[in-house]
Amino acid sequence: MNYNIQNFISEISIVISEVEKELLNRKKGIQGDGNYQQLEFIKTELVQIRNQAQTNTLLPRDKRYTAFSRYVVDEWDTGSVLGRKLCDLANKYKKKL
Repeated sequence: MNYNIQNFISEISIVISEVEKELLNRKKGIQGDGNYQQLEFIKTELVQIRNQAQTNTLLPRDKRYTAFSRYVVDEWDTGSVLGRKLCDLANKYKKKL
């Protein structure tokens, strides 16, 4: 099966939900990967990318990048499940669509 824009939109929606759960955990004082500000930034960027995908206004492939990847790669634990999902999503955004 080929990876298409609908797959991407579905996947990004799932990851946004996971980021929202982490945001709630931080509000409750529960520790995890990413602080509240990072997670808010990540959510905002994911929503923006999803909106572009839904409206068929994605940037040209050579101009696509995710700023949130720096947080994940530079500051999060390498074993983070959410971090791996975010990096995988960033890779698909850059190379598979």
